[in-house]
Formats: sequence, C-alpha cells, structure tokens
Amino acid sequence: MSNEIRILQEISILTWPPKMILNLNGWKIRISEGITKRANSVSPLEYSGNNLIEDISVVENYYRVNRLPSIFQLHDTFEPVSLQDKLLSLDYKIVDETIVMMANIDEINLPYQNEKYEFHLLENQLDKWLNDLQLINQTDKLQIDGRREIISRIAQSNVGYFVARDNKKTVAVGLAVLQENYMVIYSMFTHPDYRRKGIAQTILANMIEWGDVNLVDRVFLQVESENTSAINLYKKVGFKEKYRYRYLIKEL
Repeated sequence: MSNEIRILQEISILTWPPKMILNLNGWKIRISEGITKRANSVSPLEYSGNNLIEDISVVENYYRVNRLPSIFQLHDTFEPVSLQDKLLSLDYKIVDETIVMMANIDEINLPYQNEKYEFHLLENQLDKWLNDLQLINQTDKLQIDGRREIISRIAQSNVGYFVARDNKKTVAVGLAVLQENYMVIYSMFTHPDYRRKGIAQTILANMIEWGDVNLVDRVFLQVESENTSAINLYKKVGFKEKYRYRYLIKEL
C-alpha cells in the first residue's frame, strides 16, 4: 500500500473513531454504532496472516456477534492482493465507491462567497449541530444518536461545527475535524431548496479559514463517486483525486 494512502486512511480512522478496533494480522476491524460503514468495516492496510479464509471467518463472527453486516473497505491497494476476489466468491457485494480528494490549504481557491445568508462556527455545540443536521437532511433518531457517539469520541477542540442560516432557518451544515496538520471534512449537507446558491462553497471557505488559523497544511474529504455536483465543486476550488475505495458487504 502506498505511504500516502496509509497516512490518509489512518487519519480518517482517528477523525471518525469507532467504538473499538480489533487487530487481526494487520487488519483493523472497526466496530461501532451501526450507522456508518466507515466506522463498521475492516481496513486492510496490511496483512501478515497465512490463512485468508479463516481470517475472513473470524471477521464475520466479530460482526455477527455485534449484529452487524460484515464489511471490508477496499482501497485502490489493499492486502492481500487476492482479498477482493475471495470476498466476491463468498457472496460479498461491492457498494458505494468513494473518492478521496485532497488539496494543500494554500492552493484552495474560494473566490465566491454568498453574503445573503448567515454562516456560523458552532464551537462545542454537538447537540445543536446534530439538531440542525436532522432538520435539513431528515436524518432519523438512530442515525443522529450514532453520529453523536462517534463525534463525541473526538477531542471537541479539534471539531468545527459549521452551519448556514436563512434568517433563523438552518439551510446547510458541515463538519471539519483537525488531526495534526490535516483537516478532514465530513457531513456536508445542503437543504434541497437551497442548492446551487454557493452556500456549500461558502461553508467550505469558512472551514478553510478555520483550518488556516489552526495551522493546517492539507485538507481532505471523501465523496461518493456518483455525487458529481459535489465532485465538480471540489475540483473547481482545487481538490484533486488521490485514490478511491469501495465497500464489500455481506449482509447478516
């Protein structure tokens, strides 16, 4: 696995922390509240085992005990090289190809900012931000509670909760997490009635300003490959694709 992919994946784990991580011959088995595949999947950064079938069975048992589907997060490179073919032969299905994009913070170009709306950084206001997320994205209580558990495991001084409002109505949200000299962007959502108005770009500009104040050098994010509007926005302001990953999932 390339060193860059390894570094970004390890930062991703730290900034979206699972409830527990189990190590199995170099694989990291993440187990958490069952709301996101990222926090409930195997990260095969390296592999030192000699019985692939047996280790896959161990993984499946861990997830079964926790009443979760068995999921592997496979990047452009993974170990062992035969893993994807073996999982497909065991009835795993490929879902949700995701692009990891990154930019040096001083190369991000954000010339346009929409001044019609109010933009706020809510420091140490996880519950308020989650309430705003629920309002604009119609997220159910189980999803909100799960996100609360994951985000609360991060040092709150490293978390930026961003919102955009039209008068007092929240119309967009975003989440940014600091880790060393990196900033990772999560949970960018805009209310359907307020899309294509430059609101997401302005939230992004606020995030970049916050990251710059906190001495961030690099910014990265993860976006599903089918989300072409978001990908185009990120490319427009200077983000470049670094690698892709996809999930291989076997339901209970």
